[in-house]
Amino acid sequence: MTFSQSRTRHRSMWAALAVVLVLPACSAGSGDAKTPGRTASPSPSLQLSLSPKAGATKVAPASRVTLAAAHGTLAAVAVVASSGDAVTGRLAAGGTRWQSRGKLAFGVRYTVTATTPDGRKVSAGSFRTAARPDLAHSVYTSSVLGDHKTYGVGMPIILRVGRAMESDAARSAFERTLSVQSRPATAGAWGWVNSREVHFRPRDFWAAGSKVHVAVDSAGRALGGGRWGRTDLTVDFSIGARREMRADAATHTVTVIENGKTVRTMPASLGKPSFPSSSGVMVIMDKRAKALFDSSTYGLPVDSPGGYRTPVRYAMRLTWGGEFFHAAPWSVADQGHRNVSHGCINLSLPNAAWLFNRVQPGDPVFVRNTGVPVAVGNGWSDWTVPFSKWLSRSATGAHATTA
Repeated sequence: MTFSQSRTRHRSMWAALAVVLVLPACSAGSGDAKTPGRTASPSPSLQLSLSPKAGATKVAPASRVTLAAAHGTLAAVAVVASSGDAVTGRLAAGGTRWQSRGKLAFGVRYTVTATTPDGRKVSAGSFRTAARPDLAHSVYTSSVLGDHKTYGVGMPIILRVGRAMESDAARSAFERTLSVQSRPATAGAWGWVNSREVHFRPRDFWAAGSKVHVAVDSAGRALGGGRWGRTDLTVDFSIGARREMRADAATHTVTVIENGKTVRTMPASLGKPSFPSSSGVMVIMDKRAKALFDSSTYGLPVDSPGGYRTPVRYAMRLTWGGEFFHAAPWSVADQGHRNVSHGCINLSLPNAAWLFNRVQPGDPVFVRNTGVPVAVGNGWSDWTVPFSKWLSRSATGAHATTA
């Protein structure tokens, strides 16, 4: 991974590193004549101000290097690592300010040299970045969502971190390295579903057709407790049509609604009283045309009463606990009349195939009348939580997604 420079979130005071260039004194009149009653004053000397300050140690690699000139201008600035690698940057403000681009490396001494318009080299000092953290103090980040994929309107942005974030301070520091942009813009918040997984969900579902950009800018940033971010990443994805499913354990039906219109209502069988389905708002997590269901994965041995190990078709996952939409030819006579499953939503083979070919991850599913609410974290069940309560899971509160 290449660490590139980025801006810091705080403003540090520039240390005034005064570098003097002797310039000719100004005089009034011509030759050596002095104007009576006036004293010739020398021109101010060039002064350079470096941030991070000269001599600084343990500088965050995400820090931006800035060199400002007073009483003069700069023609070029070189920030060079002890290894010889140069940091890129640009001059601005008429040659009075230089700022780096990208990020620095860990554990490196950088020397800063300015060049004046007349070609003179002036040292502005040096500084050293923080030592490279060991694995126990490195925080890597990954995204569940893939680049250039299309998801349903209920898809949360899901990031996983390699080290547990337990404290509010650590979570706040990490959240501040994250940004979300969308077209059209909306408002939402990051929320922690456990110490290693944080989700961003809008206040309401994404607008159909939205374009979303996610950025993680954590590499080289201190995250508290001696930990440092080691990952920068971006993800760009799209939101498809507005599609939702409504499953009702009382009416034994599943209704599919697209763009506000009902396109199909199907008979279904949900979880029986001893294995009820979960109620609440979930989303399609993934789908597989063929799967093998094994009751031992949730603690019911295959050879015990009610145990099973069954191949199924058109499985569409709703929870980590093992609830799916799927084809169940064995329960067609019950579908539309009674609930007989082990928690899944049973459909006929034709109806399951029709739904499977239509849905995508992130499509919301509303399940009601089962008597058992889905637990937050059991699947991507963020929408079950009202947004006002979702904010309690966030360290930084609500954010607008700039377009």
